[in-house]
Amino acid sequence: MIRLVQREEEKRRLLWLCEKTPFGCKIASMAQAYGFDRSFACFWLDTEEDVVYCLVDGAMLLSGTVIKGEAAREFLWVAGAKEVLCAVRNAEAMALVPEETGDVLKRVLKPGTRPDAPPPVNIREIYTLLEENGMVGEFEPFYLDLSHKLRHHGALVVTVPGKNRLRACGVVSSISENAAILSALAVDKNFRRQGLGTQLVRRIESYFPEKTLYVFREQNKNKEFYKGLGYTKTDTWVHTKL
Repeated sequence: MIRLVQREEEKRRLLWLCEKTPFGCKIASMAQAYGFDRSFACFWLDTEEDVVYCLVDGAMLLSGTVIKGEAAREFLWVAGAKEVLCAVRNAEAMALVPEETGDVLKRVLKPGTRPDAPPPVNIREIYTLLEENGMVGEFEPFYLDLSHKLRHHGALVVTVPGKNRLRACGVVSSISENAAILSALAVDKNFRRQGLGTQLVRRIESYFPEKTLYVFREQNKNKEFYKGLGYTKTDTWVHTKL
């Protein structure tokens, strides 16, 4: 049975289940940064299959393994989902046709001493560099989400400043108890092939000792880069519109 998460024991179970998958890291980070009582974010738990659902502004995230695909697909329609991000096994179970797909990469980080928090960032500068690299949508939702998560320790931004603008930046947009997701890494076209990307990834890793760092890699992009940094495939993500 799919139940709306409301009781404290349900919230604790949801967060526990979310630590098992990279998709769960996204959901747990959202719940911890915004709470369970926001009108734009709803959380459900399938008590029979241990599948977690999170609907944010029409986008549904799934964590776990769907067994009853037809029932899960019907729930997506009832919940009002406009698009879905999930593991390929769940897309297949629900007979969803992928529009975009790619590898989920991971690296289990070694123990270490966490460095001091990075200095405050100018989100407009971050946005400008990401936009130039085709990695971001409209400014306002990006600004509101990232600024909120930074204030509530649900995100991390590391930069390489230049004389007049950023040379590079890396954004971790989801952080849970045991994992984090590197969601964007961009280098100014005038400073590529100088090792800045590698430098940023290693700096970001230092903030998450003993955690698992995930990357949702787009198909045919940066495969050798992340392979060279020790990241291995753990799953396949699928994004589709309903």
